[in-house]
Amino acid sequence: MGFKRELGLYDCVILSLGGMVGSAIFVFPGSTGRLVGPGAVAAWCLAGVLMLPIALCYTELSLAFPETGAPTVFPYETLGPSPSVRAFASYLEGVGYTVGWVFGLTISALAIADYLGQILPAASGHATLTALVALGLAATVNILGINITSRANLVLAAVLLAVLTVFVAAGAAHFQPRNYDPLITGGPLDFFAAVQIAITAYGAWTVIPATIEEIQDPDRTVPRAIVLSLSIATLLYVSIVAVVYGVVDLSQFVDGSLAMTAPLGVAVDTIGISWLRYLTAVAAITAIFTTLLVGIMSSSRVLFALGDNNTLPAVFAKTSDRFRVPWVGVIAVTGVAGALATVPRYFSQLLVIAAVVGTGIPYAINILAFVGLRYYRTDVTPSFRAPGGYVLPSVAFVVLGIAMFGLGVTELVWSVGALALLSGYFLVRVTLHSHVIERPSPRNELR
Repeated sequence: MGFKRELGLYDCVILSLGGMVGSAIFVFPGSTGRLVGPGAVAAWCLAGVLMLPIALCYTELSLAFPETGAPTVFPYETLGPSPSVRAFASYLEGVGYTVGWVFGLTISALAIADYLGQILPAASGHATLTALVALGLAATVNILGINITSRANLVLAAVLLAVLTVFVAAGAAHFQPRNYDPLITGGPLDFFAAVQIAITAYGAWTVIPATIEEIQDPDRTVPRAIVLSLSIATLLYVSIVAVVYGVVDLSQFVDGSLAMTAPLGVAVDTIGISWLRYLTAVAAITAIFTTLLVGIMSSSRVLFALGDNNTLPAVFAKTSDRFRVPWVGVIAVTGVAGALATVPRYFSQLLVIAAVVGTGIPYAINILAFVGLRYYRTDVTPSFRAPGGYVLPSVAFVVLGIAMFGLGVTELVWSVGALALLSGYFLVRVTLHSHVIERPSPRNELR
């Protein structure tokens, strides 16, 4: 049974924003402020601009192969004449993408208790229980169908954007220009490290290509929704961090301080409006929950595509008759994220794997897929052609290099270990089920 086309332009923009405006904007301004001071405003702005080349590659690919779970379809359709290479790249992209979301969901869900404790002190100290409840609720909303999920996200996003607008307005009224002196405190390497941190807050727009079979008039909606959501997110992020650095004194951005873990909370305390503190906590919880909704939705569609092309068991391609939702993927993603939430002490390792395996590798594979589309798939003419020719993927790879900047030996070891496990499963599956690589591309045979 096919998917329903229920998402319009506004729905797509809000879904993308709901995924992007999550826990990152409530935490990362502290880290970027420590690195380069108020100059981090430029780092957040540049991060949004730099995400555009990658997004343009995905947009053209999405309209060339408009299938549910599209990010994992791209390499299967474009990466040369070898079925085994295409199948492995599709698997690695899709599973890596899902791993990134699963770890992101775990980290976000565990953060809810900190903000909930500001409203209900009894919730403090119950991070795992709160995370499990939040994940279960987000999965339930997803199971009820994309229309319900979109409407829930719409309401929550409206609350979130309203509170953040109030925060920006209140902060602007208490802005201290002296906090911008000096403007930049670090060197070029520190600045690009700040860009690396900020760029991780811009990735959830991939929910749009992942749900493309559920989007009305995708030829028009997808390019506009991706560009609009990235533009709005960039403007919102820049406004928030500009206010934070204008309100909070630079000396507070040091390791171990509250300004590092809850910079918006410190800004609200400095402003001195007690009710705004509660509103900010509500906004943080809302932002995290919308991220859970969008992450489960997006990753479940990618698992559907992997089940559809046989690189994962076909059970992942099942959809519910009533709601037309890939329910197996929803349950799998939520279940793994819930299991990880019971071992919160591995936070740092989860962050590393999410950054490399869940972000860097999927992006790299699909930038190559864009090249493959232009070089191998001359039989496909998408309605949208990204500008720049082969310069565009070159720029996208530079952006990806910036995003992966500064990884150390420990991070690489954890990431290589995760990749080895994922690759090992694929080899076992291919050995037991040779049809995984025998068939051509699922809907458009490579010529």
